[in-house]
Amino acid sequence: MYLLEELRVLAGPETPGAASGVGLVEDLRDVAGQPPGAVLVLTGAASRDAAGYRLDVALRDAAAAGVAALVLTAPAEIGRSAAALAERGGVALLAAEGDLAALVVAIDRAIAGDASDALVRATEAAEGVLRAGGVPERIAQEASAALGVEVRAEGTAFSADEPGGHLGRATGIVLRLSALAAAAGPADELPGRSRAQLLTELLVAPEKQAQELAPRARALGLPVDEWHIVLRLEPVMDEGPERYALLETVAPRAARAVREIVGSSWNGALAGDALVVVRTQPRDQGRAGLREAIRDAGRLLDRVRPAGAELRCGVSTAHQGLLGLRTSASEARTALRRSPLPLATYDLAGLDRMLEEWYSSDTAQQAVRELLQPILDLGGDRPGHLLGILRAYLDHHGSPARAAEEMHMHRNAVSRNIRRIETLLQADLDDPQQRLALQLACRAARI
Repeated sequence: MYLLEELRVLAGPETPGAASGVGLVEDLRDVAGQPPGAVLVLTGAASRDAAGYRLDVALRDAAAAGVAALVLTAPAEIGRSAAALAERGGVALLAAEGDLAALVVAIDRAIAGDASDALVRATEAAEGVLRAGGVPERIAQEASAALGVEVRAEGTAFSADEPGGHLGRATGIVLRLSALAAAAGPADELPGRSRAQLLTELLVAPEKQAQELAPRARALGLPVDEWHIVLRLEPVMDEGPERYALLETVAPRAARAVREIVGSSWNGALAGDALVVVRTQPRDQGRAGLREAIRDAGRLLDRVRPAGAELRCGVSTAHQGLLGLRTSASEARTALRRSPLPLATYDLAGLDRMLEEWYSSDTAQQAVRELLQPILDLGGDRPGHLLGILRAYLDHHGSPARAAEEMHMHRNAVSRNIRRIETLLQADLDDPQQRLALQLACRAARI
């Protein structure tokens, strides 16, 4: 079945099986006994009832009946058991918003394949073909996803088993457009380089300057106002000429690989000592979008890793807008710092995420620097060592013994260093407000 843009996959198959019709369900007990291939749209009340074990039961009934999909029209939490049942039973669990009647009519048209539906599919396919940047494989993927018909690429020629009727005519038009786009070749890379340079500035510039750059970014086609997930690729080696030479080698490979794997809605740039790739979507895709980004990050690592060199990749969660982009970039960096894995994802723990968003602002960074400046001025490895002792001491409620255990030090050494830190910072660690401020600053300094 062709998926309308209004439908999001929450669990189960990304593409539902063949659909026979659409039905409206007001009571979850009515899911059992529905005809095979039905797409069942749950009313708001039924969707709200579909929580916990009730959703599990509904999915079991849907799988037993051979239902193609369940569509929830109210927000719902999808537990692990529901996700597993949807996957195992082949039932696509979807979410939709908007007018219920219009949704049912649109799905019915999509299944029946009338003229208005064929026009919608052709429009979506044309936009996807243009996004594919002239890469035949990506053109075929975009066209297939939009049309609901498998499109095959053979060089710059395209073919499909045309279904006939209105959809068949729409498919023929898209095939011809695909051939023209592939024959034109990849889009000019100069705009891409300009976007990459601007993306670097947006990520590393002070917050005020980044805000001033936003209109220019929009003019160059960078969708800064949408939702972003950031992948950060770093070589596994110390800083130096070899590290930067490796990044210069990896960057053009990544640009080609991203275009071929996921399309031009991704942008990349060298930012500091890493390659940053940004995945942008018009709306938050939730955990499904994050899973997709992690999957594509693994494919990207495999494609761009030079022989004999090691790369690691950190994956952020999704954030919206320009400040969200900067927060996502910070999360991807934190993911790499906190995990030894080649593919590291950001921890969704609430405190860490709140700190990440707070510390992504210039004001917060300045406050932390001012608070810790006497220690940061020491140079060498001493700041990191002293801040680690202070963080452990504060995290363990002022216990030198437990801090010493975490830091693998003698408790007397911890006590001496804590006294030194109090002197350097002119702080009173018995004062709850000062203690809380320093604890937050130590955690933020690790981000």
